[in-house]
Amino acid sequence: MISVNSSRENYIQAIYRLSSEVGYTTNKEISDFFKISKSSASEMVKKLKSENYLEVENKQISLTNEGVELAEKIISAHRIWEYFLSEYLDMSLEEIHKQSDLLEHVTDDELLEKLNKFLNYPKKCPCGEIIYENK
Repeated sequence: MISVNSSRENYIQAIYRLSSEVGYTTNKEISDFFKISKSSASEMVKKLKSENYLEVENKQISLTNEGVELAEKIISAHRIWEYFLSEYLDMSLEEIHKQSDLLEHVTDDELLEKLNKFLNYPKKCPCGEIIYENK
């Protein structure tokens, strides 16, 4: 995960979530989600496409297998951190989510695996969402 910057990771996560129902999203949905211009969203979509994380066809934007894998890894890191912060530190759910948003971007694979093992590979985060790495 360290090789992809947090902005790209946020886009990949957003596209994953936005495309979950119909398998794709659009530039407009992405720009609305981030509250940015369509041209800014389009710029990042082009970058992610060139890095083989996205496919774009007829204005429909979808994740490649590599993109899905990365999205689920980032989301899993977030949820594993949520689980840790919930179980071991006295923090509000709002604070847990905020801190997990930060930690998911700076956690390399080795640390994530050690944390996951320490937590005995939880299946769900405190909010009840699945942890993809452990399904």
